[in-house]
Amino acid sequence: MHNPHILKIYFKICKEKVEEILPLTPVIPFSVGLPLLADKDRKSENYNKRIKEYLKNNPEVKYLMVDGSHKTTALTLTHKKIHAIILETNKDIKEVGELMKTGEIFGINKINPIKKELKLLAKHFKDAKFFESVKDKTERMIKKKVIPKYMIDYYLK
Repeated sequence: MHNPHILKIYFKICKEKVEEILPLTPVIPFSVGLPLLADKDRKSENYNKRIKEYLKNNPEVKYLMVDGSHKTTALTLTHKKIHAIILETNKDIKEVGELMKTGEIFGINKINPIKKELKLLAKHFKDAKFFESVKDKTERMIKKKVIPKYMIDYYLK
């Protein structure tokens, strides 16, 4: 967990049932593109093979989250739905940028054009030992007890 304090804030918001104030989670459908590496070295080719295999073995995973790990973990811990904004085209990204300027959407880091975003995410995931959904990640964190006990208790009740 990169920043446990942010998780605590998001968790409290979700627990108090005011999660609608949270910004939407930007996602890219895997049908639009995969976060693959263009490099031909062994590590890149291994990564590409592993991500394709993961998606083949997990057909229920349909989207790649661009931003929002702490928020989606808090939503999952409190049994809330993740509200997403689906980015299928660069026009969608431009529209999100305009909404960010007016304050209608906040809390999202800058989003790049889709191809560039997929490349950046591929580089980010290149050294990952495994891939997982938000739910799987949350359950792993519970099992390993890397989040506060009160959050675990709330999830398990």
